Amino acid sequence: MRRFVTFLMPMVGFAVFAFIVYRAGPGRILSALSGIDWRGVLWAPLLILVIMTVRGARWRYVIQSLGIEYSLRRSTVVWVIGFFASAVTPAKAGDVVRAFYLRNDTGRPLGEAFLTIFVDRLWDIAFVLVAGAVSVLVFSARYMRVPSAPLVVAGVLVLGAAAVVATRREWVRLLVKPMASVLIPARFRDRLSMNFNTFYDALRVHGSRPVRAVVMAAYTLVCWMLIFALAIYVARLLSLPVRPAYIVLIMPIVTLVELLPVSVSGLGTRDAAVVFFFSVVGTGAAQAVGFSIVYVLIGTYLTALAGFLLWLRHPVRWRSEQP
Repeated sequence: MRRFVTFLMPMVGFAVFAFIVYRAGPGRILSALSGIDWRGVLWAPLLILVIMTVRGARWRYVIQSLGIEYSLRRSTVVWVIGFFASAVTPAKAGDVVRAFYLRNDTGRPLGEAFLTIFVDRLWDIAFVLVAGAVSVLVFSARYMRVPSAPLVVAGVLVLGAAAVVATRREWVRLLVKPMASVLIPARFRDRLSMNFNTFYDALRVHGSRPVRAVVMAAYTLVCWMLIFALAIYVARLLSLPVRPAYIVLIMPIVTLVELLPVSVSGLGTRDAAVVFFFSVVGTGAAQAVGFSIVYVLIGTYLTALAGFLLWLRHPVRWRSEQP
């Protein structure tokens, strides 16, 4: 049953995407795509390279906060491989592959390696939650009243509270221990407990200097400004009559929708959100779908392709070679 659900959930996204394409009209979508500025596309690899490097640098900062030496080149390469893994898994779960590379490269405990991924992703989630809540409220006030806006904000607060709980060792222990005693075989419990404690010990080390939060906030802001710039860049490639400020407003909400674990790479859910928000400012469904397709091709699949090629060159070792 579990395997069936795992298989079925991504199919929901494909079904939604197929329905959106049918309603928008494949011919009209192709017509919207035919107007792309191909000379402008040449700048896409450079923009993606900058985004990848900044992402790698932020993760490297977390790693170095634990006293682990790791080069910017290697951190960027591994981040891109992790992005590929996340792009082909629901809710971007595959990103944890980075922890195995870090463990294998440095010989540090897996718990520490997972902590670096947790902190890196937590800052993204925090930004998207806060920006998403603000965007929903601003959109509801300026463009169209969203009856469920309070529910969205409440949901964001609940997720934020869950993230805070995840940073508390004793709270997580109380929640996980009953399930672990039933679901985890006895022979694995000692290693799991060791990695659990290593994870939270590393979290304490990382959080011991408040200035690190300031640096991570700055890195995160730069990362998301680049992502917003990518969305504006795609809109300009297609000559869409959508103001940059509006794109910046809706992208956090689109990203929240994209995180729903019912599709791969947000296929279908992202497109539905873009079609809705673009329709509010008078942009047709075909143009909106065209925007979504080009955005994911450049922002997701171009990066994922680089990650796949790097994966082939540097395959992950799931088992540690350490004694």
